[in-house]
Amino acid sequence: MLRWRKIGENSIAINVGKEYNGKPYYWTTFYYYDGLIIDTGCPHTANEAAEFVDNMKLDVKAILLTHYHEDHSGGAYLLKDRFNVEVFAPEESLEVLANPQEVPAYRKIVWGQPKPVKALPLKKELKIDESIIRVIDTPGHSFDHVSILIERNLFVGDLVTNVNPVIIMKEEDSIDVINSLKKVLKLEFNKAYSGHGIWKKNDVKNTLNNMLKLKEKVEALHRNGLSINQIVEKVFPNPPEKVLQMEEVSDGEWSRRNLIESLLGMRHKANKGI
Repeated sequence: MLRWRKIGENSIAINVGKEYNGKPYYWTTFYYYDGLIIDTGCPHTANEAAEFVDNMKLDVKAILLTHYHEDHSGGAYLLKDRFNVEVFAPEESLEVLANPQEVPAYRKIVWGQPKPVKALPLKKELKIDESIIRVIDTPGHSFDHVSILIERNLFVGDLVTNVNPVIIMKEEDSIDVINSLKKVLKLEFNKAYSGHGIWKKNDVKNTLNNMLKLKEKVEALHRNGLSINQIVEKVFPNPPEKVLQMEEVSDGEWSRRNLIESLLGMRHKANKGI
């Protein structure tokens, strides 16, 4: 399933997701910006994405990836071949993109098994035609995560997915996320374009502030002797149904517990590979 909307004179937000019972279980957004495709959606929607770009007669000069996760990089192999362009990705993710590991069953169902794609490393700054692209290391959501600044438009992948985080993946490092949010807030940008929404700079600031407040609360509860499970129930007593579903179907790869442990620093500097 694919939906799109124009967000600027020569820019488009494209939402994609595999359809189940008439609606996608999980939307992911990628972007077309002045000849650049930034992230690509998941493997399940690669054909739809390529057909959309073809039907819209978009001029594709290059593909830029913010990180290796299949819901962001999964269409890159087909778009690269269909439009005969290079894929640029964080240097840390080149090996896993070229030789993707088998993903868990639930991720195959929701997003699909990624196919190999050869990419070139994203340098700190590069120029593609008239676009000056600045690449900022923003680890935390994944070990390889970067954000991409073009003029005053900041493409942040999954650095910001929810102003009030409740659930994260096991590999995520919330301490790094906090530091990455602080880093991007020093940049001059109008909006942050993520895989799960378009955010004003104040939204990014609120995300940081909410994470810092949550971290302080979690640390206080931990100092008072509460266990991780007790902290989870204290902080998130009535989580949304979708959160509970994700915890169950992912067998804990996504969970509130991951967020609590990560905020306590239990994952910090531990996940620099996959």
